Amino acid sequence: MQVISAQTYGILMVFVMIIASIVQVSVKMLYDPSRKYAGYQRRNIMGLKSYSELNIVACIHKPHHISPISDSLDLCCPTTENPIIVDVIHLVELVGRTLPLFIPHGLQRQGSLGFQKSYSDDVILAFDVYEHENEGAAKIHTYTAISPSNLMYEDVCHLALDKVASLIILPFHQRWSSDGSIETDDKNIRALNNKVLEISPCSVGILVSRANNTRIKQSSIVRLAMIFMGGKDDREALCLAKRAIRNTRIHLVVYHVVLNVKEQMKRDGENIHDNAALRDIDMGMKNVTYQEIKTNDGPETASFLGDIVNEHDYFIVGRRHGVNSPQTEGLSDWSEFPELGAVGDYLASPDFKTNASILVVQQQVSKLLNSTHSGGWLL
Repeated sequence: MQVISAQTYGILMVFVMIIASIVQVSVKMLYDPSRKYAGYQRRNIMGLKSYSELNIVACIHKPHHISPISDSLDLCCPTTENPIIVDVIHLVELVGRTLPLFIPHGLQRQGSLGFQKSYSDDVILAFDVYEHENEGAAKIHTYTAISPSNLMYEDVCHLALDKVASLIILPFHQRWSSDGSIETDDKNIRALNNKVLEISPCSVGILVSRANNTRIKQSSIVRLAMIFMGGKDDREALCLAKRAIRNTRIHLVVYHVVLNVKEQMKRDGENIHDNAALRDIDMGMKNVTYQEIKTNDGPETASFLGDIVNEHDYFIVGRRHGVNSPQTEGLSDWSEFPELGAVGDYLASPDFKTNASILVVQQQVSKLLNSTHSGGWLL
């Protein structure tokens, strides 16, 4: 057997290293793992028929997320005519295990695994109760995903893709105490939220919950506000607000923040879709109010938001990612959390001593389809 020389061996090793480097770079350039979540179909609320079921993926990290998430489901106004199907995923950080776990709790709820202690007992019980209270109107499936924090987004997006969800609801990474101070600030949850916003196969809502916020089921009247400035995210948020008012105990005020004349002329294409979305918002329903608000710049918008922040229990706003307008100029520059958008970030400011919760909605982002549908497939 012929032995290669040291020089030849050295040259071969250099070639191996070069090829390995080229392959690694090529794979990173050519393979995008998030592409599997890119939308081939419309998976948003606007794309649904008026009385079709709404599929939702709801994420839970901590026990204190359970009640706010339940309330956000009530905003979807589940009924037997237009039910909701909710896949609740309890996200647990992987500690001391070599392999991630994804556990569906269907068998456990039937009693087959009742002898085992679940990571998600509180979650399972709470949403079993929710399903029972909304019998025929809500179908709940619960899961536990145990994985590294930097890979949790895979569990969320894969479940949303598999279940053909139209909306993912994520809890905000900060929690406030009753005196308005920040109680917890979880950077891992924030990283997860940002990643899901980036690659989600459907629309996404980030829920900012305040301490002692009003419970929908326990209130005779719930004061809901929707801030509408235009754009696909605002249209998606408005569509969710329209579902909410099927519950006559929810009183909705739509604040249409009007742009100045010059800017309106520039946005004629978007205005057509915005006007179509607003057209049927005030059809004589007693629990709906429409108000047109005129502001010219960010400070005027901030003043208006400050005036109404304590008048409502819940706000639904669009994230308006990538949309610039005079009404938010200045607000965006001072935004601490871009994932909430300029309006959502301002309403979530700890400077406001309010119990109002905020749901910030981003409509499904598609990299693959191009359409003029008013649901927002304008790329």
